[in-house]
Amino acid sequence: MIKYLFSLFTTLLILSCGSSNTSKDENPDELEIVTDLSEVTNEKKQLVSEIISLQKDLEDKRLDKIPEYLDCPKRIEEIELSTENSKIRNAIESNSSRLSTDVIREQYDLIYTEMDLNIINESLKLIPKEDLLVKDKVSSTVKIDDCEYETGVLMNELEVKFNIKSMNDSGSCKKDQQWKFKSNGEYLVLDRRYYL
Repeated sequence: MIKYLFSLFTTLLILSCGSSNTSKDENPDELEIVTDLSEVTNEKKQLVSEIISLQKDLEDKRLDKIPEYLDCPKRIEEIELSTENSKIRNAIESNSSRLSTDVIREQYDLIYTEMDLNIINESLKLIPKEDLLVKDKVSSTVKIDDCEYETGVLMNELEVKFNIKSMNDSGSCKKDQQWKFKSNGEYLVLDRRYYL
């Protein structure tokens, strides 16, 4: 009798497992997407590593690294930096109209929001590393205060472009813009920032 119950239990268990696998296969919404990372080139892995390092250094306020990313001292016309804020304007005017390492160190929190580095940081936090590795173009949506932004990262060989597009008509939201970085093999260096 015990053998009979045991074999019945085993049979039911096998049938139960088999039917759950069948129902999983029939529902395409529940399928897991498996990506083959073995085909990712070393150059792409390095570029993604540099993007992730940029995000972490922005998040951690690495004042020793951020001026390198921004290629300081950078001329303000190359970054279209608004000088409406008097602290930034005075600091830049006293430095031959350039964004210097000292300005970033002394006014980082202000520069972080005025230059929209906060949008880049928040958007990169939302993008999985695997997406950056297997795709050349990824996007996310970021909400900061009352403004929502559609952001995109476009990777092409040693170049990375960050696109920021406001989804609100409010004049208080940031303007549409593009940041173009180039890899120097170790970290990303800002080439130019454009308003679109």
